[in-house]
This record gives sequence, structure tokens and C-alpha cells, in this order.
Amino acid sequence: MELMVCDRGTIERGIVVPGRYVVISIHDGDQPRAKVKSQEGLRDVLFLAFNDAQPMGGVALPREVQAMTPGQADEIRDFVRKHEHDVDLIVVHCHSGVSRSPAVAAAISDALLLDAKKFWQLYTPNRYVYHTVADAFDREGGDDENAGVRS
Repeated sequence: MELMVCDRGTIERGIVVPGRYVVISIHDGDQPRAKVKSQEGLRDVLFLAFNDAQPMGGVALPREVQAMTPGQADEIRDFVRKHEHDVDLIVVHCHSGVSRSPAVAAAISDALLLDAKKFWQLYTPNRYVYHTVADAFDREGGDDENAGVRS
């Protein structure tokens, strides 16, 4: 299993993926979903809407800004668990492909005991998103001895 991060434009133009893959598609709450091309190998798409926001203690986000919720992180965890043995690649994209999607990819990598270093070295992952997704894997309840392992 591998993970790939890209931006919205790349996913809408279509990506060349040898083998079976799924897409986690992240868009801002006030924007339409990305148009993920249906190509050979694509097994499923999870669409989520949240902004690139990091809530700070005691400071309310503006009403129009939607931070990732624990429920959305649970959806990511369940989607990964559903497909982890059926696909060769998980593609995660957001608008620019530099903050939300690398954060999600890093958390998934850690949960699956894959190398997440590249996501921290090449991108600027949103730490709130990373921890929210990592916490979702931690909440699995011990079904998997590797759940929630972080680097």
C-alpha cells in the first residue's frame, strides 16, 4: 500500500495509476466537490468538506470556516480500513495539495506503519488535521495492534 498527495487540478485532469486505487477528496466547505475522473483502477471516492483551519484554544473560527471534525476523521479511518486490502494506492487531494492532504496521508501512513517522513519533509501538513485523523485511528478500540502508531 502506498499513499500519494496531489492538488485539485491534478485530480480533475486525471492521474495515471497502475493498479487499483481510491481517492480521498477534500474541498473547502463553500466550494463544489472536485470532479474526480472515473478511470480504470479507481475503486471508490470519499468526499469531505472542511477548510484548511487549525482551531486555537479560546479563539472561535469565523462562521464560514469549517475545521475538520472528529466524525470526518472517523470517515477517513473507516474508508481506509474498508479498502486497505483491496487497493495498491490511496490518493489524497485537497485544493493546493500542501496542507490538508499531506496531513491526512501522514496520519494514514503512521496508522498503517508506512513511512510518513516524505509528507513532513516535502509539505507543510496541517497539524490539527493530522492529529484529528491519528486520533480516529487511536479510537478504533484495539481491533488492530498497529492502530494509532505514530512516528
